[in-house]
Amino acid sequence: MTNRLTPTNIWLVFLSLLLLASASAAQQAAAPALQGGVVDGMGLPGQMWTTVGNLSPVEHNNGYIQSYVEQDAAILASQSGSISLTPYVSLGLVVDTKGYDWNNQIQPQLGLKLNKSLRNGVLSLGSAYTYQNRFSSLQSSGLVLYVQDWFGWQSVAEKANRFPGSSWGSFGNISPVERGNWIGQGYFSQGVVTRRFGRTALVPYAEATFSHDSKGFDWDNKALYGSGVKLAYPHGESYTEFGIGYLHESRFYSGQSAATLQVFMNFWYGWNLLGRKAGM
Repeated sequence: MTNRLTPTNIWLVFLSLLLLASASAAQQAAAPALQGGVVDGMGLPGQMWTTVGNLSPVEHNNGYIQSYVEQDAAILASQSGSISLTPYVSLGLVVDTKGYDWNNQIQPQLGLKLNKSLRNGVLSLGSAYTYQNRFSSLQSSGLVLYVQDWFGWQSVAEKANRFPGSSWGSFGNISPVERGNWIGQGYFSQGVVTRRFGRTALVPYAEATFSHDSKGFDWDNKALYGSGVKLAYPHGESYTEFGIGYLHESRFYSGQSAATLQVFMNFWYGWNLLGRKAGM
């Protein structure tokens, strides 16, 4: 009897990996950013990021621009600062050069997150009221519910570090237009610093991305993996990287697969309007 990769099996594998990542990180000691009570635990952290590049080999010669900005208000935190409650407002935008419906949209939202800070990352449970407008077709609004995590290790900003990497995972009904669609996503990247030029580091890397949903939309059901080299430039509260690499994509339901030479740029910037961190 042969084993087949069915949608049910894919979901089980994804959820197991997400739970294993969370459980592994939870065993590490917390690293509170602040000592004190509720007042000292208050803050106004925020972040923004932008990604530019040809991010899908199956969508041949399609260029993406993705941007996201979020402002949080950490109104309540535990004594150690490792658990925080943060209302937030955010705005996501994606456009592409070929005009695919699922790649051209804007999505503002107002929500609330419960965060657990870990030594190398954060685990969050959140809910939000969100409006999603796909420019060429549908628009809808409603409540979304999700769990997500992010972990990073050996930051390039520290010159002694040689093996920078990161991972993230998310699961939830995050798209009002795709009503009732539960989407799971996961990402992992590992790099090696081979040369430094002042603040800039030359980093060969390998990465993998996984996505699956409950309704079988082609663009939500795929695996991407690749490797390449990038220049990483951390500066203060910002981080920029430029890269080139090989990227392969397989889509589970349509059976499409393709590979391409990828060129990309990533930018991230974080801030705290009170000048300090709070449970993040």
